[in-house]
Amino acid sequence: MALPKKIQDQRKELVDQVVKDIENGKPFFWDSGHCGKQPRNLLKAMKGEDKFYRGINAVQLTVSSMKNGFTDSRWATFKQAQEAGGRIKKGAKGTHIEYWQYTKDVMEINPKTGKKEPVYEIDPDTGEKRKKQVLLEHPIVKSYVVFNGDQIEGIEKEVQPTIKHEDQNKYMENMLKNSEAKIFYDQVNQNFYSPTKDEIHVMPREKFKTMDAFYATTAHEIAHSTGAQKRLDRETMKNNDGFGKENYAREELRAELTSMFLQQRYNVKFDEKHYENHAAYLQNWAQVIKNDPNEIYRAAADAEKAMSYIETRMIKKNLTKEKSVQKETALENKPVQKRVIKQKITMKFDTQKSKSKERTLTR
Repeated sequence: MALPKKIQDQRKELVDQVVKDIENGKPFFWDSGHCGKQPRNLLKAMKGEDKFYRGINAVQLTVSSMKNGFTDSRWATFKQAQEAGGRIKKGAKGTHIEYWQYTKDVMEINPKTGKKEPVYEIDPDTGEKRKKQVLLEHPIVKSYVVFNGDQIEGIEKEVQPTIKHEDQNKYMENMLKNSEAKIFYDQVNQNFYSPTKDEIHVMPREKFKTMDAFYATTAHEIAHSTGAQKRLDRETMKNNDGFGKENYAREELRAELTSMFLQQRYNVKFDEKHYENHAAYLQNWAQVIKNDPNEIYRAAADAEKAMSYIETRMIKKNLTKEKSVQKETALENKPVQKRVIKQKITMKFDTQKSKSKERTLTR
């Protein structure tokens, strides 16, 4: 489908900025300022909830933050900023994001009211009532303008959500343990994923300067492994044409974006060696995006799928069950409080007047 001109212009602006940064040796996904700062919705954040922007919108907002020096990870539309009790700073320029609608509610005329109303059905998985929807023949794309928290006055300063060091380690170790491609820690000075053997080969963790660098590097190779035919069956993993070729560069771009999403969510950082090793890809990435400006959008969509695959099937696998077991164990080990039983005792005794009285005691 042909995109509206407004959307095309916005995409061209993003692509021009991305190409410029890559050619200058400073691609947005190598900017350490985004680590631990996944773009999220302001209103949800103020309620203690996290609604993250994903895919190309996460890319768009990360590039904007890098370009403008924003430090707040929260974003809001003009209306949302007002609902939050804030106001947009004078002269602030917003950032465009895209919203794609693929379904619509099924509507029928209610014979009692004569008005069209949504049709409801029962969700077979949850048993809960939900609106019945159908796929649109052609998706609808809309553009929205959002402003960063740094551009909004009258709101509380952001308290950046942090992951405890022990939790970060737990998530990353779980990712390694649940990797569907077997990992071998047998390399001297290189790290790679072998598609033919479906194996990951990396240096032992003690060879890395930091644990963050070890986790980030291994995650990058795991990102490649998600493209295998038996997993996401990514087009860029087929007909791999080798270093310096277009398909190779396209797949590396997807792995880098997946790594960026992981860094934003789990705050794991590459070391300088990773950037040195991948510097040779820069011009290839720039050329690929120049040849096809929509490639950055396809790459972001593929990276989001890879990120979701890694998170649900590796990072968080069995953690819900583990939490449930821990909760049950905690309940079992909880000290049992002695229950105080109130018991009524009726006592009869004679008074001097030989008149029987009753007294009730509680103990």
